[in-house]
Amino acid sequence: MTRIWRICGRFIACMVLAAGVGVLSGCGAARDVEPVRLDGVADLQRLPQNAAAYLPPKATEPLVSLEAQQEMYTRFLQRFFAPWLATGPSFTAADAFWGTSVFGARTGYAENLQPWSLARWEALVAMQRSDAYPSLSRRAIVTRNASFRVMPTDKPFFYNPSNAGEGYPFDYMQNSAVWIGTPVLVTHVSADGAWYFAEAGHVSGWLPADAFGWADEAFCIAYRNGAYAAVVRDGTLLRTREGAFAGVAHIGAVFPLVPAAEAVPGTESGGQQLSGGIDSTGSSPEGTTREGMADASGVVAAPLTVFVPARDVAGNAVMVLAELSASAAGRLPLRLTAQAVATIANGMMGQLYGWGGMLENRDCSAAMRDMLTVFGVWLPRNSAQQGRRGGTLVSLEGMTVAGKRDIILEQGIPFYSLIWFRGHIGLYLGQDAQTGEPLLLHSVWGARTQWEGREGRAVVGRTVITTVRFAEERSDVSRDWFYDRMMGLVVLPFGGQRR
Repeated sequence: MTRIWRICGRFIACMVLAAGVGVLSGCGAARDVEPVRLDGVADLQRLPQNAAAYLPPKATEPLVSLEAQQEMYTRFLQRFFAPWLATGPSFTAADAFWGTSVFGARTGYAENLQPWSLARWEALVAMQRSDAYPSLSRRAIVTRNASFRVMPTDKPFFYNPSNAGEGYPFDYMQNSAVWIGTPVLVTHVSADGAWYFAEAGHVSGWLPADAFGWADEAFCIAYRNGAYAAVVRDGTLLRTREGAFAGVAHIGAVFPLVPAAEAVPGTESGGQQLSGGIDSTGSSPEGTTREGMADASGVVAAPLTVFVPARDVAGNAVMVLAELSASAAGRLPLRLTAQAVATIANGMMGQLYGWGGMLENRDCSAAMRDMLTVFGVWLPRNSAQQGRRGGTLVSLEGMTVAGKRDIILEQGIPFYSLIWFRGHIGLYLGQDAQTGEPLLLHSVWGARTQWEGREGRAVVGRTVITTVRFAEERSDVSRDWFYDRMMGLVVLPFGGQRR
């Protein structure tokens, strides 16, 4: 299978779209005169790796009206809690166990980079008990950051690692990371009871048995209290009021706000009214406000107290209280402005690439999804779905390079449009002042190279800002390779209907 892109969602459709694609590239020292670069990518040296450097005029003005953002937020909550409202599984057995047919037709390589044995593969297939699916329909909640796996194993399944673009980190058993606090519907259990098949609002797969807690009716009612906090800083430590470790939260995690009467004694509620309204206060990350400091209006940003789900010894979900600083979280949804998007994006800048959220890093579609979650904008999990369903799609297929560029520059909304490629996606930031090319913020693996008849990769492996002529200055990268893979421009919901 030829691959130019290595990036996003895990479903069969995404993997088919990823076929025939390649992806982006490394880094090296820029020079004043350098006609050929084989050590890296010039954009990474020339362009500031700071989203705020590309802010348009009026960057603090809302990108959409308050009414439009509230409508998006209502939809977001419906999708987020959809697993708890479902009456049963939404997948057929064929959909749930697609890995059996797809990977069963391939030679897989294990963690020692040797082929999977037939006996090992057959044991894994049997572990799924596919003939008994579905065996459950029970609500639960993720109680630690975990991974949805395609099949019930934490062991990798690589394609031939001797081929360019294969091997680590492309473990095809990795479907998606899932953050603590995510509601799920559990629909099946493995033969050994160590894995459970579950559906979240945006992705599904096998979860380890210790990664979630069962959520009864009382828990679900208390957890869906109508007002929520969004984490805006990766690696935020969660601690109980007694100081015990309760987990780690990343950008894109969502937790219910605790009513003022239940907040930790000795702290302010921080305006934690359970209204679910749009946050335009000093707790928003649009500025530099932190707890104990006043914003431009003189309002002091107080910490937010939230409910965090935990798993008890019986496997049931319970809620503990944790306090999040104003620099780590804001009331969901934060007001949607270009400046606020840039602030969240900068919190991800330089993060190492994570295929399917491996090691709690992000791939291209996960970066877009988590970035926009804090504004109450719901995106599907993989790049193909984001391209088709993320907003208003302006198709670029069949157009010339000049035609694609003109459409993006004319119709794209900086910081509120996505550029969709085969197997890849990123945030449009505007026009590069030096080259006139569209700018893209994206999490990428590496550019496909051809050198002396051998295919390779120039690895970047992180979240970066480039133009859409990424890596073309290299003699081993083809001209227009990025443009050739453009599928469309996605204007996010209500884009262009400001205020």
